[in-house]
Amino acid sequence: MGRTDSKNPPRSTGEVDPESMEGRGAGASRRTQGVPSPIPGGRPHIGNHPSVRREPPIPAPQQEYRGILAHGVPEDTYTTAERADMIRGGPNDAHGQHTPHHTGERRERPLPVPVYMVQPAGGPEVFLTAGAISRTMPANGGEPIRLCGRDPKRARVLLLNEDASHNVRFAQRQADLISGPGGGGGALLPKGMTSYLVLSCQDELWAWSADSGTPAVSIVQEYEQEL
Repeated sequence: MGRTDSKNPPRSTGEVDPESMEGRGAGASRRTQGVPSPIPGGRPHIGNHPSVRREPPIPAPQQEYRGILAHGVPEDTYTTAERADMIRGGPNDAHGQHTPHHTGERRERPLPVPVYMVQPAGGPEVFLTAGAISRTMPANGGEPIRLCGRDPKRARVLLLNEDASHNVRFAQRQADLISGPGGGGGALLPKGMTSYLVLSCQDELWAWSADSGTPAVSIVQEYEQEL
């Protein structure tokens, strides 16, 4: 053996023990190739079952107009997203239907959302007042008397026949009372009334007895006075 032999060791044959460190590093070990092999310590290897991926739960969709958001809107009204999609002519029509641009079908326009106009407060402040009187009616065939005059500020007129035996007839004009057969024109205030007749009237009213009696009529006029 020469002096150079120690510097030049014999070349490797290329064979590596699979269970050596070099073999395991190169992937030649039976353990790295999926072949069952004893686990160090002599105990069997217990693996966990593969986990199953679960999607997060998606809640059921709710109506856009619900609860305090309803405001009287019908349940089948298009939502704001559907309505905007129809106006823009997007790829999908309301409720998931395709637009006529893609299918050639006629698209129905969404129903308008109901809007209730409320008159804003304005004008001078007013308060309600009433004037009450009692008038005795002339007998039929005499001269009718005026129950109330024309007043644009009056809100209502209430009439009550106080007599329990005689009827009263009233009308807007005197001629309407006289033109009836036997002086029976106009409308009737029956005898024995237990509640007032309420009229939303701002014009004048005339009345007389329906017969020869002279009944009394209570008249209440309601007004709106400016403060």
